[in-house]
Amino acid sequence: MRPTTWVLAAVVACLALLAPLAGASNTASFADPAADAPSAAPDLTSVQVTNDDLGNVVFRISIPNRTALLDPDFVAILVDADGRQHTGCSSGTFGAEYALDVLSGRFLFGRCSSGSWSFKKKPASFGGSFGNSVLTLKANRGDLGNAKAFQFRIGAATTSAADPAYDFAPDIGLAPWSYKVVAPQLAVKKPPARKAKACKKKQRRAVRCFRRTAGRHS
Repeated sequence: MRPTTWVLAAVVACLALLAPLAGASNTASFADPAADAPSAAPDLTSVQVTNDDLGNVVFRISIPNRTALLDPDFVAILVDADGRQHTGCSSGTFGAEYALDVLSGRFLFGRCSSGSWSFKKKPASFGGSFGNSVLTLKANRGDLGNAKAFQFRIGAATTSAADPAYDFAPDIGLAPWSYKVVAPQLAVKKPPARKAKACKKKQRRAVRCFRRTAGRHS
């Protein structure tokens, strides 16, 4: 085994002793006035955001004037993960770095890259569904910049008419909504004494071997 591989193996063995703390989650509810946009638009009303102990964030958006999303319907959640409006896309107005979208029944995940949106690759944690007039979109906070808190806005549109009809939540001119992800950080649990000693011994041996080898090639 190569010295560098030995070092990595020793580190991984010790990292295996990491475990998450238990018992953390959060739920927040938001409201947008009903029928505050053209009747053709998906009408965004109540919004619920939750997360579990693993940091999986779920958005549930009520759209009471839809029993199914129509082919031209579009809904987007824009997430500002760093809380700075001058970063991300739409810099200077609402600097969103991530977008969770549904367009004509297709669920899309967007990342802001160099000032433009990219929808090339969905993270494994991302998903969506629609039923009982509720749109559900989800992603892990690790795929949302690992943010402990974020701001978000939702926009909806339909292009069935000659002119697109829109609804926004919160309404234009109001501050974005904020959500705090309450999930445990990884904490180091002390291993049993025997395992701790064995781990340290392997680390010291690996480091000594690495130094000797590096010295020969210096």
